[in-house]
Amino acid sequence: MTITEDKKPIYDTRVEEILQGMAKGKTRDDLAAEFGHKSTHAIDKYMKTRNFVWDRERKQFIPAYSRLEGIQFEELPDGSKASQVIALFKKEGTNSKVVAKRLGFEDHRELASYMKGKGYVWSMEKGNYEKAVGEIEKEKDNDSDDKYQEKKETSASQITRDTPNDLMQFLPLLEMLERNKDRLMDFIIPTSETGHIPRYAVPGVFVTKSVHMASPLDQLVREFSREKNVSQRDVFTVALIQFFRRYGFEREVEQLLGQ
Repeated sequence: MTITEDKKPIYDTRVEEILQGMAKGKTRDDLAAEFGHKSTHAIDKYMKTRNFVWDRERKQFIPAYSRLEGIQFEELPDGSKASQVIALFKKEGTNSKVVAKRLGFEDHRELASYMKGKGYVWSMEKGNYEKAVGEIEKEKDNDSDDKYQEKKETSASQITRDTPNDLMQFLPLLEMLERNKDRLMDFIIPTSETGHIPRYAVPGVFVTKSVHMASPLDQLVREFSREKNVSQRDVFTVALIQFFRRYGFEREVEQLLGQ
């Protein structure tokens, strides 16, 4: 199933700020205050125009498009949870883990146990549950069937089909990583492998700052400065900029450096 153009998530600057903020643990209320809004309604409305919706279970914004889109449980002829399970399995691309999470089960095993208790058995032919007919098999045989079902559902072909749904919640993060892969490489690849130590031209006047540290750390700074022919000022400048970038002050650092 292909995502139509009008449903594709739009990643503009504000969307990335919101997604990054939530990835750092900020709530919608925190972001609303940060952007000058009185409530979260403005953020929800903006994200909706960019094809994102708020997922109450995951506590985050996710792309509005879903392969489970269009299922209306209230329209089912039988409103029971068992009928909802069957309806979801009929939908292309669904699997036991997705169905279990969608309907509030702890995991797919609890779902299987529930359906078994309601008198349903798994049909390998239909790829869905059906009403049990005739004598119920012994518990041992049922356990064996459940294990076989789980094995079948995690086969290679099933995994290939399931992956988009399972990873849907991570799509915004993956998009963000793709757009910032060059800067991420600076963190992933140790600079010692290339022998290159970055230099930063920080604007402003120099000040003297006394810092208390353990003597072994002081010794490491002195040795590194001497061995690499780098001033201690540059050592601390690079260390602080990298620290700020990694722990939430990336925007402030970029503004400071004029990038």
